Amino acid sequence: MEDIFKQLTQLIKNCEKVIFMTHQNMDLDGFASILALSEIVSSFKKDNYILIDSKIKNTGVNKSLKKLEEENLNYNYIYKKDVLKILTDNTLLIILDVHRPSMVEMPTLINKTNNIVIIDHHIKCKQYIQNTILSYLNSNMSSTIEIIVGYLKYLNKKVSPIVATMMLAGMEIDTNSFNVKTTAATYNTAAFLSDIGADNILKQELLKEDKDDYLLRQKYIQNSYMLNENTAICTLDNKIVDNNILAQIAEELLQFDNVEIAYCIGYINKSQVGISARSIGKYNVEPIMKDLGGGGHMTEAATQIKNVNIESALNMLMNELDKDEVN
Repeated sequence: MEDIFKQLTQLIKNCEKVIFMTHQNMDLDGFASILALSEIVSSFKKDNYILIDSKIKNTGVNKSLKKLEEENLNYNYIYKKDVLKILTDNTLLIILDVHRPSMVEMPTLINKTNNIVIIDHHIKCKQYIQNTILSYLNSNMSSTIEIIVGYLKYLNKKVSPIVATMMLAGMEIDTNSFNVKTTAATYNTAAFLSDIGADNILKQELLKEDKDDYLLRQKYIQNSYMLNENTAICTLDNKIVDNNILAQIAEELLQFDNVEIAYCIGYINKSQVGISARSIGKYNVEPIMKDLGGGGHMTEAATQIKNVNIESALNMLMNELDKDEVN
């Protein structure tokens, strides 16, 4: 990884400015990673901008933005309507926590520049951003945050305690409270963030959720069922939900006895059904989601299927599971 960090440092030093972008429906892994990199880039005296949606859905990200404002910690946020105004031939676009073109916050932006850097912890999918000058994908990492902490250590730099707290919160979410995708390096990363000032009380505040959202998930979980001796399935109703709801339900199903794999299926918009897959680590759910047009990790993967209903999406999933069993 040292060679990657050396190349990244040189690219930052040589550029005029940096634009940061993550995936649509930005979460704390993407956002906190960007904040940390923004502080690094600022230490090199380079202007940098964080591309965000005008309507952020993620509760943790919204809480983080509010906390940063309260503490007068200012970053250069920019919206899609303005980003092309600051783009130059010597602008570096750094994309974090995603490498699939259709999933980035602003897909059209990747066609406006060839100065693209990708840093991601997901397994490489069939559709990936190809016009990059540096691409680092490491699916052995728990989170993008773990990669960025490695970069901080390489540079012998720190981030502000509030950003360290947000990074720790993002890691906790991505590892399901350090129950999946967790190695000794993951714990060392968490320890580093604690050492530089991550606040456990603030972290808990960032991770708290809306009571109605919690109760809604429990209602759906009550209607889940076991497909076989180790696989749980949860299909939602016709209500449109956020991708995060599907992911959280699948993760919560893993807490029950005998559940080693979990799938949650629901509408994420009027014409698209999402499937979120989770595993405790004994089984690899990524190939199943990849065959359905998605991707992810061994323990965490997902897909979105257009122009189908939930029943059809479930049948498609069952067909892939049958194929996998035969193979």
